[in-house]
Amino acid sequence: MKQRFGFVVLAVLVLALPGAGDTYRPVSVSFFPPLSTNGLDAMDVRSNFSLNIIGGWIGAVEGAELGSVFNIGQDVTGFQGAGVFNITGRRFKGVQTAGVFSVVGESFDILQLAGVFNVVGDELLGCQAAGVANVVGNSVRGCQVAGVANVAGAYVNGAQLAGVINVAGQALTGAQLSGVVNVAGEGFEGAQIGIVNIAERARGLQLGIVNIAGEDDGFVPIGMVSIVEHGMFHLNAGLSEAPLAALEIKMGSRTVYNVFAAGVQPTSSSTRLMYGLGIGGRVFRRDRLHFDVDAVGYNVSQDDIFDFSGLNMLNKLRVTAGWRINELVSVTAGPTVSVFVSDYESGEDLALYDAPLYQDDTGTMVRIWLGLSAGVQLF
Repeated sequence: MKQRFGFVVLAVLVLALPGAGDTYRPVSVSFFPPLSTNGLDAMDVRSNFSLNIIGGWIGAVEGAELGSVFNIGQDVTGFQGAGVFNITGRRFKGVQTAGVFSVVGESFDILQLAGVFNVVGDELLGCQAAGVANVVGNSVRGCQVAGVANVAGAYVNGAQLAGVINVAGQALTGAQLSGVVNVAGEGFEGAQIGIVNIAERARGLQLGIVNIAGEDDGFVPIGMVSIVEHGMFHLNAGLSEAPLAALEIKMGSRTVYNVFAAGVQPTSSSTRLMYGLGIGGRVFRRDRLHFDVDAVGYNVSQDDIFDFSGLNMLNKLRVTAGWRINELVSVTAGPTVSVFVSDYESGEDLALYDAPLYQDDTGTMVRIWLGLSAGVQLF
């Protein structure tokens, strides 16, 4: 650990020295600074091939540089490979590969590969791939790929892909894909795909279990829970043939929303409880009138609300018209298509009339009917 820390301190001191690479030598060889063919003037040397037995520094490389432990340079064009780390003080164009990390102080073009993390101080144009993390201080144009996290301090134009988390500090144009969390700071245009997606201002697609946006700038959140600060939030109390009475929460963006529902259905023998989850969209809105289309799936419980031992589902496709009476209250009504699927009951008491019943060889019963719904919507 002390030796590695010493290398990093040494690199920082070297990068602070001026080096223009004014002296041309086709081949440079270093055992360990300053034990090299370039001596103390290595930062003024430009070479086509640099070989560092342990490590070394050089002003510029136009070709290839190899080091068993580390490579340090000011400007590199071509290939850099090291067993532990590469550090480029100003500009790099080509491919960097290292066992632990690669650092570029100003700009980078094409590709970085590291076992732990890559760091670019200003701009990356190309691709980064790391086993743990990629970090770009200002902007990325291209892609970042990491086993754990990607971080871009200001602007990303392209794609971020990570096993755990992506973070774009200010703006993202393109796509974020991660196994767990995507975060876009101020502006987001494109697609976020992950378990949790977070954008301060969103335009495009969010696809995940939880989608969060600070401001709706015209985007589509698809998931189980979508929370938008200035989006849609309604409380609905409604009546239909099934469930007879229901309470719902609609929340999401101004165009796409999630439905969380709970209802009751009195029957001749008992009172059934239903709870459901759905997704829908506001397809028309003008003045006081709006139209919503959504699909909601209810679990129908006869005795135990937490009984999942059998299939007993009521699925509804709804087209609902709403008329806003004032700023707080709207009335809603519209037709529905209901499909009841069960492997142990026919659902004959759910429809208001004798709806068609279909049964397959396994005993699964399907009943389909048309119905109506009406209700009051708050907010």
